[in-house]
Amino acid sequence: MTSASPVRRLADTLVNRLLVADPFSGTALGLREYDTLVPDPSAAAEAALDADLAGIAAQAETLDAQTPAERVTLAAVRATCRRRRLALEQREVEFTVTAMPMAGPPALFAIAARTTLPSAHAADDYLVRLRAAAAWIDGTTERLREGEARGRRPVRSLLDQALAWADRALTTPVPAAFTAPQPPDGWAGTPSWVVERDRIVSDDIMPALRRWRDLLVELQPTARPDEQAGLGAVPGGDEDYLRAIEVHTTLPFTADELHAIGLAEIERLEARAVNLGASLGLADLAAVVAAVRASSSETDAETALTAARTAVLRAESRAGEIMPAPLPAPCAVEPMPPTVAEAGMPPHYTRPMRDGSRPGTFWFNTQRATAGTGWDLEAVAFHETVPGHHSQLARAQDLGELPLLQQMSVTVHSEGWGLYAERLAGEFGLYSDVRAELGSVYIELHRAARLVVDTGLHAFGWSRAKAVAFMVEHVALPETFLADEIDRYIAWPGQALAYLSGLREILRLRALAEGAVGASFDLPSFNGALLDSGSVPMPVLATVVDDWIAARV
Repeated sequence: MTSASPVRRLADTLVNRLLVADPFSGTALGLREYDTLVPDPSAAAEAALDADLAGIAAQAETLDAQTPAERVTLAAVRATCRRRRLALEQREVEFTVTAMPMAGPPALFAIAARTTLPSAHAADDYLVRLRAAAAWIDGTTERLREGEARGRRPVRSLLDQALAWADRALTTPVPAAFTAPQPPDGWAGTPSWVVERDRIVSDDIMPALRRWRDLLVELQPTARPDEQAGLGAVPGGDEDYLRAIEVHTTLPFTADELHAIGLAEIERLEARAVNLGASLGLADLAAVVAAVRASSSETDAETALTAARTAVLRAESRAGEIMPAPLPAPCAVEPMPPTVAEAGMPPHYTRPMRDGSRPGTFWFNTQRATAGTGWDLEAVAFHETVPGHHSQLARAQDLGELPLLQQMSVTVHSEGWGLYAERLAGEFGLYSDVRAELGSVYIELHRAARLVVDTGLHAFGWSRAKAVAFMVEHVALPETFLADEIDRYIAWPGQALAYLSGLREILRLRALAEGAVGASFDLPSFNGALLDSGSVPMPVLATVVDDWIAARV
């Protein structure tokens, strides 16, 4: 496929339109051309985006793919337009309030804290973004007012957490998140740049943050109680959740089906946990849960960080047996920025900056006990790095002809691959001992429990307390972290469904391929096929696997 292809041009038009609407994602992709921009959160901007997506989808229907690669790209264009339009219909900005860095001012703080400034031009772009940031915060504040007028209100616990976060942030005129990015050493413009940065933050951004904070205080009396934490308690919420299921799984599931799958998987995985625990002298399921949960706080942060680096190096030494070339450059393992760690974020990955200013990085939480800091440390490390997200996303950047649209993350594929990577680590003997294997079981069980609690909250009227209690009963992670997890599912309906849904579909496609190809099945080649069309909706991935099979039978 060449850049002159009508299909490729349409895919590039689509991705540019999406990244102009969400330039923070462009920055996360390492695309410097979006670093001066902030989103426009207004309803008018959403309506304009919806109209443009409708037009792009209509253009896609007039095109015919000329190659298998074009067929994948065209299918991705059509599916992306549909999913993004469904997401716009949900209007989550009208009631989403959280201290987590996924919406509102906390998202701005997180993107600032991770910004790199390798040149004077990048430093100037950062100031341009900061100058626009106050208007963006005020726009999100206004959307919350609009939501309140429609009876679409935030959840009280999440609102209270966001208030506490804002109060902490407002104790200093220039929070550390904004001073973390440093201009290049020796740049003569640094002194005046620092003065201007601090002026923008203190005079513009922080007053906007206070206005957001003051609105949260106004919303407290009418916020949804924790007993009504799910989308079903929001006007139009039942329809919104149906859309969320499709947006995040890309598959034709119902809430009832996902709930049942989660319960069945929990039963299967708990039986395996008991068997593994017996070899450690753990008498029953309760003993296993207690031991795995305690492990998250038994190791000090620096020792855990070292163990994560050791696990990643071990996986990288075997990467060539799991994946075909090209293999990405080594993955960095670093403590995450304090503003992110303090929010309780679990260890996670960000892809390399395209200008080389930062490698693919596994960010480790050294401040709070979360997933990935106990016996589950190795499973999370493999999920996030090799053969997981680093192998997936850094590889995509190295495939020069892959459209940028297919380098953007489709959660069900990206996270399905991450869970599959945990399975691959077991197949290749990367877990160091039975404790690490048991940790991997509980990481997968965590994803199974997500199916139960996400549907429970948003489709079946579960309270926040009921969801937390279910997680504490079945998932052997720190209780404070599990409460944070439930708050994440409340703030981001349906996203938690993608992980296990993606794994199950990848395993289905692998079994299909093994059965069709027989003895000539080559695992590295198959794994490459799963990734080399980029991150795509599951029906599109099924087409990719069909083509891989057809070329071998």
